[in-house]
Amino acid sequence: MSLTKKNHRTLAAGVLILLFALGLLINESDFIGQDSTAAVQYLKVYSAFLPFLAYIVPFGIFMRRVSAKYRISGLELLAAAGCGAFISSAFAGELNGGFDDLMTGLMGKAYSYAWLGSLETGIAEELLKLGTAALLLYALGRKSLKDYLSIGMCVGMGFQMEEDIAYITDSGFKDVNQAFPAALDRVSCSLGSHWAYAAVTAAGLYLIVRTSGKNHRRKGLGWILLVMADHFLFDSPIGDPQLFNALLTVAVVLPVILFFRSPEMRAEESEASGAA
Repeated sequence: MSLTKKNHRTLAAGVLILLFALGLLINESDFIGQDSTAAVQYLKVYSAFLPFLAYIVPFGIFMRRVSAKYRISGLELLAAAGCGAFISSAFAGELNGGFDDLMTGLMGKAYSYAWLGSLETGIAEELLKLGTAALLLYALGRKSLKDYLSIGMCVGMGFQMEEDIAYITDSGFKDVNQAFPAALDRVSCSLGSHWAYAAVTAAGLYLIVRTSGKNHRRKGLGWILLVMADHFLFDSPIGDPQLFNALLTVAVVLPVILFFRSPEMRAEESEASGAA
């Protein structure tokens, strides 16, 4: 590795650490109620995090198998989840709130969060997760599809967990009886959520930057745009009916399965087995 490239990766790592620290400060409010919030209410709200185990445990088991199968560092995957929670999610909240305030000021009552807000969320959140994954991949010097997929998935899962916590505390500190319903609602949407979005966009980025040929780059861009469109539709009023919601879930989970079954991943599995 050249000295210049090493310096660039060190700089990328420094930027990640700085953003992570800022994200910790931003996300602090997600865990703290009002000054008048009693300890019992904190306990009730925090106990509503328990349903998250319904998706965290299976995801953790799956990623442990992926880590062993493809010889991927578990610490790197944990770092990716942390970056998703305290970089992507933190700055997405700030950006989404700023966009809503701006558009409300410009458009007044004509502004529709259900449509314009959902569009901005679908674009901004996916770009933030993808940018976080890309910066982490560069800092770690990872270039294979297995790394793009796995780190993308973990960035997305970290984002998903922090967003779910924010929804629960926002509801629970206002009305403690809303904490568990909010948690169950979030868990019900977890199958085709941010972990899948970020996995597909990261794989799309891999096709753009790590493969040759315009066809691959078009496919990569297509996957990224598909995720943004899926995210927008899921958040919009169109995504409310259960059947359409299920179709949107399939539309992002199926590509993850296809990427894991791709020839590139089979070749990387063989390579990892040979190195064991």
